[in-house]
Amino acid sequence: MEKLPYGPPYPVSPLIRSARYAFLFAGIVYGLVKQSKYSAQEEKWREEEAKRKKIRDKQNAILKARIAKEEKETLKLLESGKLFEVPEEVRPESETDTELSCGKPKKKTCHCND
Repeated sequence: MEKLPYGPPYPVSPLIRSARYAFLFAGIVYGLVKQSKYSAQEEKWREEEAKRKKIRDKQNAILKARIAKEEKETLKLLESGKLFEVPEEVRPESETDTELSCGKPKKKTCHCND
């Protein structure tokens, strides 16, 4: 048998061995207690989230319906050509008002006598 580079392992004290197993067992019990506590909290949170989801889904359905209605109205206006119409109060003067008596278009300076 080959020699180990650092020599043979030392025997572990029975006190240290029992302490290791005691801490291992204590850790397992602690984990189980915490898991049950967090499971109860998570279950409560999931129930509340399910209620919030129902409300959120209703709100989203209303919003989607409103958006679809607006899209239909906009599409009708677009197809009819009314979407880009200029209102009467914003329209420029008629063509007869933009022409001078000589028939030339009205400009800032007019040289009708030329």
